[in-house]
Amino acid sequence: MRRRRLRTRAEFNPLAALARMIPRLCLLLLVLLPVAELGAGIALPRIPEPRPNASSTLSDQQISQLYGVEDAGPVREMQAEMRDLGDAGYWPLVEYRMKPFAGKHVTVGPDGWRAVPRVEGEGAKVFVFGGAAVFGTGNADGQTIPAYLDTLLLEAGKSARVFNFGVPGWISTQERIALEQMVVAGNKPDLAIFVDGFEDLRRCDGSDRTAFSEQLAATEAKPSLATMLAHSALAKLVGRLRPPPAKGLLPLVCTHDSEVERALARLEVNRRMISAMADRLGFKVLFVQQPVPTFAYDNAKRLVPVSPAEMAPLVGVAKGYSRLAEARAAGRPTDPETLWLAELEPATGNAYVDIVDYSPSFNRAIAEAVARHVLDKSLLP
Repeated sequence: MRRRRLRTRAEFNPLAALARMIPRLCLLLLVLLPVAELGAGIALPRIPEPRPNASSTLSDQQISQLYGVEDAGPVREMQAEMRDLGDAGYWPLVEYRMKPFAGKHVTVGPDGWRAVPRVEGEGAKVFVFGGAAVFGTGNADGQTIPAYLDTLLLEAGKSARVFNFGVPGWISTQERIALEQMVVAGNKPDLAIFVDGFEDLRRCDGSDRTAFSEQLAATEAKPSLATMLAHSALAKLVGRLRPPPAKGLLPLVCTHDSEVERALARLEVNRRMISAMADRLGFKVLFVQQPVPTFAYDNAKRLVPVSPAEMAPLVGVAKGYSRLAEARAAGRPTDPETLWLAELEPATGNAYVDIVDYSPSFNRAIAEAVARHVLDKSLLP
């Protein structure tokens, strides 16, 4: 009969070993996590946030053609500064506007507004409101609609100072509130110009929610562990160290006719309220229906082709402009009167530098049309 061998050592128990390691790991995490969080907080301001870079896929020749320049270098510098602008910051009532930025080609002042090269001196004050089109996304400071308008009015003998109050993503509601804030603060324009159409029809759910609305609502929500981790400096640092995301498609919104009708109604009511305020407070106002790539523009002319999938998210913009055009054709005037530039194109040069953003030559063409109207209607003293 075989004897059973006596065990001189206790058998290895993996569960017991794991149980002994857990307290040590927890202690190690408690020591290392605060150190990592502190280090991430120090590093974050020094690392730019990764952003989609559509221009990186374009050759120098394509960029030169899009912008009508011989040297693509300054354009690439400007595009890099646009990507470095960072997220917008909170601002009361309008929810957000841009943070200050000082670049070689792109400047946002400490008050959150895009710079116009010449705003010094005396003269009538012209406030230009709008979304990305007025801000000048994809263009240098001197190539925005307000910058060109300032030059054109000066050349026409008008000593006006034009201010760029465009903010990417703003709809007419935010523009109206911003003007109200300025007037209440004693900063009243002689002429307020509103260049609108695209942003309102892109955000057409009728609730006046902005890109900042969800973030503001989240501040009232009870914090969870997942939320705290997501907002930690360490998590943000990991996100910034990832490769820049590919430029994706715009979200598909505003597909129903009822949504489009609500967006058009919102735009009309905001214009009426602005017009009433101008009448009561003694300044002039001009509403401009901006050009969009989904109405009266032949996208086959683009120097860089755009696919149907890229244009599909703009279906609400196309529907809205078709309704406005039908009303004009039927002889139903807009109330208040609006300068219709929906069918405008630059006489020479390219129209768009990407899917929706105007080229410098298109910005100048819009500014020329606005300047002619301002002078013909004697909207400035």
